[in-house]
Amino acid sequence: MSSWSYQTPPELSDKQYARWQTLLEERTGICFLQHKSILHKGLSQRMREVGIKDYERYFKQVSAVPGGVVEWAQLVDRISVKETSFFRDPLSFDVIKNFLLKRLNVNVRTQDYTLDIWSVGCSTGEEAYSLAMCASDLIDFVAANIFLGVIATDISSSALTIARRGCYVARKLADLPLALKHKYFVPLSEQEYEIVPSLRQRLCFVQGNLLSLGEAPRMAMDVIYCQNVLVYFRRDRKRQVLDSLVEHLKPGGMLMLGPGEAIGWQHPNIERTSDDLVQAYVKQYISN
Repeated sequence: MSSWSYQTPPELSDKQYARWQTLLEERTGICFLQHKSILHKGLSQRMREVGIKDYERYFKQVSAVPGGVVEWAQLVDRISVKETSFFRDPLSFDVIKNFLLKRLNVNVRTQDYTLDIWSVGCSTGEEAYSLAMCASDLIDFVAANIFLGVIATDISSSALTIARRGCYVARKLADLPLALKHKYFVPLSEQEYEIVPSLRQRLCFVQGNLLSLGEAPRMAMDVIYCQNVLVYFRRDRKRQVLDSLVEHLKPGGMLMLGPGEAIGWQHPNIERTSDDLVQAYVKQYISN
């Protein structure tokens, strides 16, 4: 292993930082102008791993097409923010729960209705599984014979590997109600739990880039949950992503964002809910 692995990484010069920031934003949409420490930490970590200490040399390696594709994916994985937890924002999940309960009303859904949910920026899976647990509980509560499907996307391949396994250490479950813990997890040991197969099979984890939403299949979703993702995007890119997400909602579907993530954004086919404690929008039914 190179001795570089044990050295303190050099600081990025302003010129070097600008080049890396531009490349990352062009390819991922993430703007690191206000988050230099995140960029520098992830970049220096990956450079230590591959034994390169020259920023220029590494830049040429990862920016090359197609030769740098594999290494680029590894770099993005190191820079991606993976902070998450089960039912991370209780207020948002309360709103989602009430919305889905109305959505499942037999008087407003068709006989062959399916419940489709999208977790955008799902990281290691806790958010997506939380949405699935919430929806599954409500389906059981109303005794609805409908299909539940949750698609979860993230740009990080290593995070998705963890999510697909569905195994979590005991401390991750510490704040979960016992009823949910007993219903949706099985112990593998005293310190590790696994999502039950009956729930895990309802989820599909897919690697995806928010800048490529226009190329994605036009999915029709009842709920799109996109929190703590767009905070790193510039306003114009954020608006483009939000407009695309609206196109993936079913009429009457809900888009849930993080507080302050869509300041000033408006769309003719969507209306913000009256609850000021969360940033949720409902797609309007459009008559022909």
